[in-house]
Formats: sequence, C-alpha cells, structure tokens
Amino acid sequence: MSAVQTNAWLKCSIEPGMLPGEYAVAMETVSDGTISLFAPADKLIINENLMSVQKLHDGNGSGVLVRLPAQPFEISSQNVRVPQANLVNK
Repeated sequence: MSAVQTNAWLKCSIEPGMLPGEYAVAMETVSDGTISLFAPADKLIINENLMSVQKLHDGNGSGVLVRLPAQPFEISSQNVRVPQANLVNK
C-alpha cells in the first residue's frame, strides 16, 4: 500500500440540491454502503456523474481511501474507502 494524495474523480449519482449551485450526491463505499452529501458545483462534472475527491491511500483489495469534499450525512468522517473501479482519472 502506498500513500498517494492525488486528485481523482469518483463515480456517483448527482441530483439538484435545495440551494443554487448545490447538488445532492450519493456514492458507494466499501464498508458503509451508500452514503450521501451536498457538494458544490465546482467539485462535480454533472453530465458525467463524477465528483472530485482526494486519493489518500491505495488499497490492496480493500478499496481506496479518499477524502470527500464535504462530510457525508451517514458517517462522521470525510475519509472513506471506495471501490477502485469507481475511481476515474481525468
């Protein structure tokens, strides 16, 4: 495993939020199931269903540790493990 701290794009579902420029985002994690948060438009590629994340640590089969741009509602940390297949490098 290696520490990386690079930017990546996470596949997710994106819906308009309650406020202008805000979007409701849901994504799959390795151990917490589906989680959701509100993210600003500048962290998203809306038409491709992608959200910018910071990749913190490559996993070895246990998912990749990423830092989300905001805290999700379901858990108390912005750092989550997501499936490698859900990350896109752009």
